[in-house]
Amino acid sequence: MLQYLKYKNISSFCFSTLKSQKEKVVILGAGWGGFNVARSIDRKQYDVTLISPRNHFLFTPLLPSTSVGTLEFRCIQEPIRTIKNMHYIQAKANNIDFQQQIICCQDAFKKEVFDVKYDKLVIAVGSKTNTFGTPGVDKYLGESVFFLKQLYHARMIRNRIIECFERAAMPHIPLNEKKRLLSFVVVGGGPTSCEFTSELHDFLYYDMPRLYPDLQEYVQVHLIEAGPDLLGSFDQSLKNYVQKLFKKRYINVKTGVSVKGLSEEQIPGHHSKDTFAELSNGTKIQFGMLVWSAGLQSIKLVKALDGIKKGKTGRIEVNEQLKVQLIGESGHLENVFALGDCAANSQQPLPQIAQAAQQQGKFVANYINKNLKSDEVKFELFNLGSMASIGQLKGVYDGTHVGNPYGKEYKIPKISGFLAFLVWRTGYWGKQVSLSNKILIPMHWFKSYIFGRDISRF
Repeated sequence: MLQYLKYKNISSFCFSTLKSQKEKVVILGAGWGGFNVARSIDRKQYDVTLISPRNHFLFTPLLPSTSVGTLEFRCIQEPIRTIKNMHYIQAKANNIDFQQQIICCQDAFKKEVFDVKYDKLVIAVGSKTNTFGTPGVDKYLGESVFFLKQLYHARMIRNRIIECFERAAMPHIPLNEKKRLLSFVVVGGGPTSCEFTSELHDFLYYDMPRLYPDLQEYVQVHLIEAGPDLLGSFDQSLKNYVQKLFKKRYINVKTGVSVKGLSEEQIPGHHSKDTFAELSNGTKIQFGMLVWSAGLQSIKLVKALDGIKKGKTGRIEVNEQLKVQLIGESGHLENVFALGDCAANSQQPLPQIAQAAQQQGKFVANYINKNLKSDEVKFELFNLGSMASIGQLKGVYDGTHVGNPYGKEYKIPKISGFLAFLVWRTGYWGKQVSLSNKILIPMHWFKSYIFGRDISRF
C-alpha cells in the first residue's frame, strides 16, 4: 500500500511538472469554432482546456430533422470528452480579465464561481437567438414559443407538436380551440427556418394523418419573414423555386411583414386562452406552437467584456489573424483569438454560418501550433456554397459564390430538386465526426422513410 501511495505521489508530481511546462490554451465554447480548435490543436505541445456549459458538439444543420423525429437526438451530437488528452470543464464564462489572463467561470450545476488562468485564449462562444424585443416572446417561451438552437429546443418542439395533437383530439375541445392548437407558425426566412418548415410540413401532412385522421383538416403551417424573400443569401431563381414549392404545399408564406407581438385572449365559455401573433400589416394568426428563428445577438459574456473593440452589432472585432482588437489605436491582444458567431472583422465581414466557424477553428489551431506571427498569414474563407433541404426529397444548392468572397470565386451550377437533396444529405453525412453517427444517421433516414417518423413524447 505504501509503495502504491509513493508511486501515486511521484506520478502526480511528474504530471503537474510536465503540465506546468506547457503553455495553457483555454477554449471557450463547444460549437463549430471551438470544437474544431480542440480537435486540431497539438495537445502534446499545449495543455488544452475547453470550457462550455454544453458537454457536446451539436451538428446544427441536422437540428430541424430531430425536432420532428426524422433523426434521433443523440446521433447529431459528439461528446466533448471523446477528444483525448484535453481537459473539459462544464461551466460558463462570466467575464475575462485580459490583463491578468484570468477567466471568471460559473459551474453548470451548483453555480459556484471559480477562476481559470490561460496563456492563450480562444473565444468561440457563439450567439443566441434575437427576439428584437418583441412583446410576448419571453412570456410564452418554453410553453408555446420555442427557439431552435440546441438539442433541448428540438426535444421541446417535438413534445409540443404531439401535445397539440393530443389536446385537439380531446372530445371536449371546441372547434376554434382545435384550429388554434393545430396552427403552427415559424418566424424567420433563413435556411434553418425553411428547413424546419419543410420538415414540419412533411411530418404534419404525411405522418400525422395516419394517426390523427379526424384532425387533418384543421392543420395549418405559416412562415413569416420580415425581408422580401425567403433564403435571402441564395440566388434569386432558387428563392423563387422554394417560394413556389411552399405555395404549392399550402404553406402560408408571408414576406415583407414582421411580428409586432404575441398575446392571448380568453375563449368565451372555455377555460383555454387563444394565443395569436400580431403582424405588422395588422393580421392576427392563431397558433398552438410558434418557432422563433429570426436573427442572432451576442451572449452576456461578450456584452460584459471591457477594453476590447466591438462592432455595431456587438460582436468582438478581430483582425485578419482573428486576434481580438483593443479599443482605440492600441492594436490587438497577441494571445487572444475570437471566432465564429461572436466575432467579426468589419473590414471583411463574413456570414454567421457553420462552415465559416469551422474553417476559422482550424486556422486558429494551425496558427497556435506553428507559433506564427501576426503578419505571416491571414484567415481567408473558402465558401463551399449554400444548401438547404426543403422536404419531400427536394433541396436547393447555390454554388454561384464558391471560393473566397474577397478573392477568387468559382462559378458552380445552381441545383434544385432531388439532386440538390442528395448533395445536401451526402455533404452533411460526410461531415460527421464519429463512425457511430455515420452509421446511425442513414439508418434513421431509412427508418423514417419506410416506417414514418417517431412521434413518441418523453
